[in-house]
Amino acid sequence: MAYRTTTVSPLLPSRRVQGGLRFVAKCYSPEKGNPDGVTALFFHCAGSHKEAWEPTIQYLFLQNDPSSGKPLLREAWAFDMQSHGEASSLNAAQLEKLSVGLPVDEYADGLKAFLATGALAGHRLVGVGHSLGTSAVILSTMADELPSVRYEAIVLIEPALITREVYNANLAEREGALKAMNKAISKRRDTWNNKEEARAYFEERFPWMMWDLRVRDLFVRYGLRQISVPDASGKPVSKVTLACSKDHERCAYSQDEVYYTVVDRIQSLDPSVPIHYILGERADLMYVPPPHCFHSRC
Repeated sequence: MAYRTTTVSPLLPSRRVQGGLRFVAKCYSPEKGNPDGVTALFFHCAGSHKEAWEPTIQYLFLQNDPSSGKPLLREAWAFDMQSHGEASSLNAAQLEKLSVGLPVDEYADGLKAFLATGALAGHRLVGVGHSLGTSAVILSTMADELPSVRYEAIVLIEPALITREVYNANLAEREGALKAMNKAISKRRDTWNNKEEARAYFEERFPWMMWDLRVRDLFVRYGLRQISVPDASGKPVSKVTLACSKDHERCAYSQDEVYYTVVDRIQSLDPSVPIHYILGERADLMYVPPPHCFHSRC
């Protein structure tokens, strides 16, 4: 189904950056939307970008509500974490001043501040997160200086969830996996002469070679940004680099406490709000507990 897009990037308060950060939100409006349908809010994983959701959004726009026969969605919105995707360029000057990467609570705060402006008033919201994005969805349900977000339903894809007890019981394995992940990120190439060179690199290397082709193409288009660097003679030349720096991606894997907070919050959420978990076929990073562990809030 055809759709149109609109992107906004309001300057919103930040806990860590004086003067605030740009929060980049992209609206997808279907040609035949349903004003009574739900509005899906999408949050990407570490190192990704908001447009990674476009194949999913296109699919959902084709789905009808089985009870009414009308389109399931009213709109879809996808958001860049402030250090990722398009937002990383808009916030580049502010991000360079930070001594450490942004934690995921900034992602949740950005959404809460965005909705507090009145954006999406009257919409029926469904939160959809992948990995890091699942933490942002759940954290956004917690009120502080900003009001919490009220969802009609939540979808957590490969959620970054683990209890302190389970983590400690598998401490050596977990720390080893995370150390390997951080080492891989640190050693990863992050600059290319152009996007086509980057594409060829991704096509032959893990993890990009395992991605859906559409998602990899979107990463080349939106997950890279132009930079100017000096050549051997000092003359500036144009290259492309990862939109999310390696420092900011590593930060996502060093936030143990936030995962415990998210697990605790899930258990205290209103049980009338359905939560749907989707796990990948490969358990290639985090320990996957038995299925009964996901039913403790019921």
